[in-house]
Amino acid sequence: MLLDEIQDHAIFMLDPDGYVVSWNAGAERIKGYSADEIIGRNFSCFFPREAVGQGRPAEILRLAAAQGRHVEQGMRVRKDGSRFLSRFTVTALRDPAGNLRGFFEFSHDLSESKESEAKYRGLLEAAPDAMVVVNQAGQIVLLNLRAERTFGYQRDELIGQQVTNIIPTGFAERLIADGIRTAAEALVQHIGTGIELAGRRKDGSEFPVEIMLSPLESPDGVLVTAAIRDISVRKKAELLLLHTVEELSRSNEELGQYAYLAAHDLQEPLRMVSSYTQLLAERYKGKLDSDADEFISFAVDGAKRMQRLIRDLLVYSRVGTKGNGLTDISSEEALEQATANLRSAIEESGTLVTHDPLPTVLADAGQLVQLFQNLIGNAIKYRNPGVPQIHISSTKCGGENGETKWSFSVKDNGMGIESKYFTRIFGMFQRLHKREEYSGTGIGLAICKRIVEGHGGNISIESQLGQGSTFRFTLEAGRQIS
Repeated sequence: MLLDEIQDHAIFMLDPDGYVVSWNAGAERIKGYSADEIIGRNFSCFFPREAVGQGRPAEILRLAAAQGRHVEQGMRVRKDGSRFLSRFTVTALRDPAGNLRGFFEFSHDLSESKESEAKYRGLLEAAPDAMVVVNQAGQIVLLNLRAERTFGYQRDELIGQQVTNIIPTGFAERLIADGIRTAAEALVQHIGTGIELAGRRKDGSEFPVEIMLSPLESPDGVLVTAAIRDISVRKKAELLLLHTVEELSRSNEELGQYAYLAAHDLQEPLRMVSSYTQLLAERYKGKLDSDADEFISFAVDGAKRMQRLIRDLLVYSRVGTKGNGLTDISSEEALEQATANLRSAIEESGTLVTHDPLPTVLADAGQLVQLFQNLIGNAIKYRNPGVPQIHISSTKCGGENGETKWSFSVKDNGMGIESKYFTRIFGMFQRLHKREEYSGTGIGLAICKRIVEGHGGNISIESQLGQGSTFRFTLEAGRQIS
């Protein structure tokens, strides 16, 4: 009797198979069935045909039985075939022994709530983007003020019109069901993803838009809410960025070619200057005054330093590309070649160079030799008193895109550096010591950085002053041997 007095909610009970066994006055008012007409029928008659075809009624009972209670919002069908949006709760009923005895449903017709509709309209108006609501026939049923301004129409000019008036192609096709798929199936692959299309204003001008789609169930069927954003500014920025990148790439390529050609062409006149200054030093040393000897010595030293600088610049400009292409290279053989090139420096300093078994990597052979040679030569140059020791090892690691990489370490027992210089040492012409103390141009580690980054890896240093340094770099594993 108490339940029969409730008019604004449908309250009824089902047996374990979903057949109606009780019915209140609210259920009769909302769904249109009398108790005599509905008791004994399966509650699937309250669902739209497509939901029944998908097995939704049975799935709801399964969820309620498994979880104890299931709550959702969806479309229901009245006796006369009309649809309405309902919020319902299905609760499983069990006896003291835990056996399922049936279900209890408590539901409410949301389409009767004017407050809900007002809130929805308020949300549309508060949205920062143009908002357009379209039915399955492709007609505009609701829009906000931002949409009016974006497309240049008054609201009354668009309500009831086809969405193709403002989105000519690509949008309506995502909404309208065909003989193969339902509207829900047509939408599913586009929900929550940004779709870039062309919008058309009232004056006929077109502009790029990004659309986000979301479904909305209503008494009139599934509607689609589209958040539409004018991306004209973004597209212009993307084009400008692309143009800038292309210009920068072209400029860098021209600059690299210029640096190579300039350094190459400087070699010959500089070789002549160096040869004649050395000849002056050999022939006239001690025959002129002490100032002349000093001046000639300065000229010889300057010419030699300029030759080293030009040689290093040529090397740096060459590693701007990947050389002869990346192939499977034995890093152990590259290391052996590097130590052979440094044999004089290694023997003179008494350096002990050791290594673990090293892998095959994807690299340019010449540049890999140069990389090892620069790092080992750097460790020899900045050594501590005693026996310099350098050890090279590697460990396998994963890359950002799932590829296999090798992480190499070149560890020494040399002077070490302070952490504040870790970034600086990889820059061009960066020196931490006076030229009188250590020779060099300050390009060696910059070349290492360019080689490693040109191979898609990264390089770093770990060091403490007076306790040696460890240079680490990554290279991609070889394709055939790892």
